[in-house]
Formats: sequence, structure tokens, C-alpha cells
Amino acid sequence: MMRHEPDTTKIYDLLYRLGLAATSTAFFHLAYTVRLAAYQPQRLLAPAWLYPETARRYQANPKTVERNIRYLSVEAWKNAPERLSQMAGVTLCGAPSPARFLSILAGSLKDGRAA
Repeated sequence: MMRHEPDTTKIYDLLYRLGLAATSTAFFHLAYTVRLAAYQPQRLLAPAWLYPETARRYQANPKTVERNIRYLSVEAWKNAPERLSQMAGVTLCGAPSPARFLSILAGSLKDGRAA
């Protein structure tokens, strides 16, 4: 079974709908990490493996990548909590952890909940 990488435009649109803007490196760290997670969902079982790959791509530290994803999770929660809960398929009580946030976003792309 051949898997296709998600279209970058779809990922950006998903992030824009959560009120996130492409005004910092954090946005691109998140978009690339979501792309990796959507293409290879098994990586979500150990998301710490995703951060070093994104860090290599952007010549950053893996801890910086994780911090950026955590920051954007909080921002998405502030901007669009209902939409984020809809994407998660459950009512969220607060901003999800970075790993949960990645899971929600990657799953939304796959399942079409991003609309």
C-alpha cells in the first residue's frame, strides 16, 4: 500500500483555521512535524523521534521544536478551542500536550476532520 505525503497547502490551511499564522519559525516547525506524523502515523507512538528530524531540517534544537509546538498548541487553544475540540473528536478541557496536538492535527488531515 503506497502512502502519499500530505499536501503542504492542506497543512498550512489547517493551521490557519486554528488562528495560527506563518509569522515565525514555530509555524514551520509545526507544519513539517505534522507532515511527518501524517505520512508515518506510527511515529506518533514516540513523538520524541519527530522532534530531532524537524530540528535537523531547520538547524534547530529538538527541545526548541517541542517548545514551539507546545506554544502553538496553547495559541490554537486560545484562538479556536471549539474547532480544536471538533478536530480531536472530544471536548478538550485545555490546550493539548505537544504529542496530543500532533496526533489531533495528523488525524484531522487523514480523517477529514480538518474541514
